Order: sequence, then structure tokens, then C-alpha cells
Amino acid sequence: MHFPLCRLAIRFIPFGGGIFRMQSKSADRTIRLQLALLQEDLARLQNRCAGLPIPPDVTIALRQFKELGPAFEAVAAFTSVMRSNTASLDEERRAQVERQLRQLTVALWQLHLGAVAPRLEKMAANISHMPIGTRFVLERWTKQLSEMKNEAEIVEGLEPALLARVEAMAETLVNNAPDLMDFGRG
Repeated sequence: MHFPLCRLAIRFIPFGGGIFRMQSKSADRTIRLQLALLQEDLARLQNRCAGLPIPPDVTIALRQFKELGPAFEAVAAFTSVMRSNTASLDEERRAQVERQLRQLTVALWQLHLGAVAPRLEKMAANISHMPIGTRFVLERWTKQLSEMKNEAEIVEGLEPALLARVEAMAETLVNNAPDLMDFGRG
């Protein structure tokens, strides 16, 4: 899946003097465009996730899990970039944009949790059939999950039961999935 994030090159210059208002209006137009594109990206990602079949086995589950990661990371990264570029907006507009970005981040994480849940379920049910090195992939993802949990405003917007279920499955997998160090042990 291709996300049009490359076309969103952001160019903000430090503002000063009499041109602040002009640049602030330009920055606001740019932010509006970027928010619209971000919402489109989220909708595309939602369609992609809705079209994923339930994985029949652990190999397909792991493949789908790994393929979803970069797509979600691209949208999340762009959200972070946008958040850092709100400085040129007036205080009221900045608060409004930050609120929209928070809502988009919550929607993104809710979608991510919902998309990975069936894949984690399939993997957790068949840990003994997981390929060597699976633990590394899952540790990386649980680190992202843990970082997200440090953002209370995001966690508050998520479905608690889904978050708890995904966390428990991820923890089980990290603790029991084969690691690269397991190679050669017999």
C-alpha cells in the first residue's frame, strides 16, 4: 500500500517581524491540507485492514503483522511531524490542531490494535510453530505499545478491553516466542 506522505514535504521557516501573519496564514493552510491528507491516509489504512483475511496459520499471521507495522508507523510519524510544526499557529488554532492530531492518533492506535489482535491471537495459540526470531519482532512492537501507554490522553481514548487483550497476548508471545538465540539449541 502506498501512502502519499512523500508529497507532504513540510517547509517551515522561523517567523519574525511583519511577515508573521502572512506566514501564519500560509502555515494554517498547509496544516489544513496536511490534516486532510492524514485523514485520507487513515481511511486508506482502515480499508486495507478491513480487507485483510483472518490468517489461517502462524506464518501468515506473522507476515501480516510485520506488513502492517510500516504502514502504521508512516502515518504515526507524519502525525508527529505535524505536531512539531504547529508552532507558527496562533494559540487557539494550535490547540485546535493538537486536539485533532490527538483524535487522529487515538483512531490510528485503535485501528492498529484491532488489526493486530487476530494476528496475535493466531500466533499466541500456536507459539510452538512460530519461526525463530519472532521474539525480536514482537519486542520491537511491544516497545512502541509501551511508549504509547505513556501518553494518557491517547490511552483514555482507546477501548480498554481491546488494549488489555492485545497487551496480554503480546506479553505472552514476547515471553514464549522463539528468539534468534534459540537457533542451534535442540
